[in-house]
Amino acid sequence: MQKKQTLTDAEASPIEQLVAICNTYENLHMRLDQDMLHNRPGDTTHDFLYYADDTLVGYLTVYPWGTQEKELTGMVHPNYRRRGIFRSLLAAAKDEWLDKGVQKFILISEHASRSGLAFLEAIGAHHDFSEHEMVLGIFRERQSFNERVHTRKANTSDFAALVSILATDLGDEEKAKRFVTRFFQEIKRPFYIGTLDEEPIGCLNLDETEKEIGIYGFVVRPEYRGRGYGRQILEDVIRAIRTQTPKPIMLDVETDNTNAIGLYLSCGFEIRTTYDYYALDLKV
Repeated sequence: MQKKQTLTDAEASPIEQLVAICNTYENLHMRLDQDMLHNRPGDTTHDFLYYADDTLVGYLTVYPWGTQEKELTGMVHPNYRRRGIFRSLLAAAKDEWLDKGVQKFILISEHASRSGLAFLEAIGAHHDFSEHEMVLGIFRERQSFNERVHTRKANTSDFAALVSILATDLGDEEKAKRFVTRFFQEIKRPFYIGTLDEEPIGCLNLDETEKEIGIYGFVVRPEYRGRGYGRQILEDVIRAIRTQTPKPIMLDVETDNTNAIGLYLSCGFEIRTTYDYYALDLKV
């Protein structure tokens, strides 16, 4: 067992290989941000690695966002399962983060991973929510648009507006501030803002990885929903992405958000996989 605050290329490469092995074994789409692996801040332990015969056979990562809750993803090589390896990794992560005020782990497993879901049930984690991962297929644009709605890349003067919009969805202004602050200055994670007659009504955030562009934090103020404004903002951003890169475009949406799913399907997005999020209280 090794705990790491930073990862060398020699340590990160076997992690990526282990992800590929596990994905192939169960036909999964387990996600791991390679940029994140190679650019750890170096002040906190986020990576837990388990070796056998000098080979990486188990890995768990704690994502950097969140204060009282932390999201986790992990895996064990198919040939080394049922040996308590993931339990050891999880126990090490719990020891590391419980003293830092974290009260709950959110463990992510694809719905198609029978082994992952069985493990989560066995340790007493309970299902919190699920999300579809959707990827854009054939982009189906509307033929008409509202000339009063405009979408542009956000700048520093839009900070308060972005926080205000996101807070209507998150229900927490401080959480919205942390979200905007975390990504606002990063080139690969720009925000876009949509306006109606110059009134900010919606926003979204992009996250570019080596393989694709992710759309996150897509929110339209409640009083402006159901009028087609959200679709126009989304289409504007997709067109902007297409002028810059041919990378696939993906997004996540909660499985019970039928209105949003209908919108994305109508734009040409297709469900690629479904992720289940399980909560595990650390102080029980």
